[in-house]
Amino acid sequence: MGGRLTFCSDGVVEAQNSSGELFGFLRCSELARTSARSIAESAKSFGQKDDITVLTIERNKQLAAEA
Repeated sequence: MGGRLTFCSDGVVEAQNSSGELFGFLRCSELARTSARSIAESAKSFGQKDDITVLTIERNKQLAAEA
């Protein structure tokens, strides 16, 4: 029963490309199963200018089974 929780600051979802399109919540949620680094790099390459924080907390399945 492992689990994963990913937090992204507004700097991720508010990243804008050269056309003014926002990175947005949908794009962010589609990447939620990837690493925090991958999400941050995706926002950066999309056009992120603001500071960002991406934090992923993952519960280890083996440790969850032992609990």
